[in-house]
Amino acid sequence: MQKKLIALAVAGLVSAPAFAQSNVTIYGVADAYMAFGSHGANDLSAVNSGGLSGSRLGFRGAEDLGNGLKAVFTFEQGYNVDDGTGLGGNSRQSFVGLSGGFGTVSLGRQYAPGFDHVVDAFGNSGILSPQSILAAGTGSSIDAGGDARWNNSIAYNGSFSGLKVRAIYSMDAVELAPKEGNDDAVGLGLDYSNGPLRVAAVYQLLQDTAEDQKEWSIGASYNFGVLTLAANYQDAKSIGHVKGNDSDIWQIGVVVPVSAAGNVHVGYGQADVDAVNAKAKSYSIAYTHALSKRTTAYAGFNRTDNGNGLAYGVVGAPTGVTGKDSDVFAVGMRHTF
Repeated sequence: MQKKLIALAVAGLVSAPAFAQSNVTIYGVADAYMAFGSHGANDLSAVNSGGLSGSRLGFRGAEDLGNGLKAVFTFEQGYNVDDGTGLGGNSRQSFVGLSGGFGTVSLGRQYAPGFDHVVDAFGNSGILSPQSILAAGTGSSIDAGGDARWNNSIAYNGSFSGLKVRAIYSMDAVELAPKEGNDDAVGLGLDYSNGPLRVAAVYQLLQDTAEDQKEWSIGASYNFGVLTLAANYQDAKSIGHVKGNDSDIWQIGVVVPVSAAGNVHVGYGQADVDAVNAKAKSYSIAYTHALSKRTTAYAGFNRTDNGNGLAYGVVGAPTGVTGKDSDVFAVGMRHTF
């Protein structure tokens, strides 16, 4: 009897603070894959994390304030399934805000529109999407990688009859070290879906006392039933705040359903890099299979051909070596919860 009373008392103490919160959700992604590849003389054979999506653990909540208003928050940490590192030191998002019929206004570390307002037949996969691989190589901020999360920011997100709007202003963006002068950033994204059609556009400006980095992207996809065709183009000026370090990237891809649960993804992308007057060509083929609503198995291959002066690709190049091809084959599984 005494043990029951103690248990009830402890439960009451633990649960009491939760009553102030109308809704708290724990969510996450566990994604791991085996990779085999090469880049010049470098070889890769490993188990890595985050093939289709970055692995993460997050908490989001909302409290009803009345009159259609809610206080909201998100706290999301990244981690690596392959070695367990990351939790406690790799923040993906952390913000608090106010939500209502007007949308959501929030403060903290948040996604810039370049994170997901890009049309991609590979879902912005960092190891399979030619668009993502080339964007990471050029240093573009319109990418689903780490530079797509901006610190010290105020953001607006709204959804109106199929149109999603995201606007963000950062007073210290893209994980840059503090410095004197102007280091603010501005981003705007529009994403419209209507039945089989999707159109998305992004503009991002990263300011600097030396040179502003300016980027924009536009893409569209259409589901014809037998396949979905997707294309995207992005342009970047003064990458890394270096004048003349410009590039443009385009990708075209298709998603072909081959069963009720399986899809074949095929895509080709190209980056033109002005600084070295060279091109990188990247092409991929992948298969994804939904084992359930929350679990997806996948396998894919990417090859990235680099012109002289370039060393893009999933597998890192030998130090100082450029102009070599990069190949990677990956097979893995993603579980969302």
